[in-house]
Amino acid sequence: MKKKLLTLSVLILLILTGLYAGDKAEFINMGFSPDGKYFLFGQYGFAAEKSQSYADLFLVDVRNNKFVPAAVFSGEYKGTLEPGQSPDGALFSLLETAIPARKKYNIDYLKKGRPLYIRISDTEESIDVLDFRDFETGSRFSMELIQDLKRNDDGLALESSFYIEMTFTGSGGVTVPFVIGHPDFKRKGIGEYRIERVLTDPTNQSVIIIISKIDNELNVRYMVETVRIR
Repeated sequence: MKKKLLTLSVLILLILTGLYAGDKAEFINMGFSPDGKYFLFGQYGFAAEKSQSYADLFLVDVRNNKFVPAAVFSGEYKGTLEPGQSPDGALFSLLETAIPARKKYNIDYLKKGRPLYIRISDTEESIDVLDFRDFETGSRFSMELIQDLKRNDDGLALESSFYIEMTFTGSGGVTVPFVIGHPDFKRKGIGEYRIERVLTDPTNQSVIIIISKIDNELNVRYMVETVRIR
């Protein structure tokens, strides 16, 4: 009986390993400038096949929905991780490089914005249509993530793009439509996009949408799209 249970446990472990193969980065909100014009976010993780930790930091011009020039940072750090250890050391190491930019654009680690939507489960299927309220301001948001994907004969992603159609309804009942993203920008080898989180800046004038992108090896990385609503 014990042998059968052990065999079943091994099979379940192998199945789960197959389902969650790939390297999933950890997203981190590093904060906004007090005026909400700039947002710093990062990701970090461990690439087992290369035996190295990695990290990326991105400083975003929120009003214009683009990266601040010369303010994208990346680092890779060789070394193994012991059981129970986190690869966040890569993020801390990289952060030292980004400190001058953080100070220049007045990023405050304590100003995280306010969450409006959080995708709860890593295992749930992608939800492409969202509808939620901002109970603090009385506003409502409806979002539809529209994806365009081309695959080869083996089912692998060749290239893909996405954009988001959003309607914002203010507390006064006036509805404003937005199209967010770059539908003509093709990303090689990306097979799926997911809306992971939505938050406002500290002034409630802009919305930041955190999106995960999943490649053919099931590696998960993050990007953001921003839009000013007021």
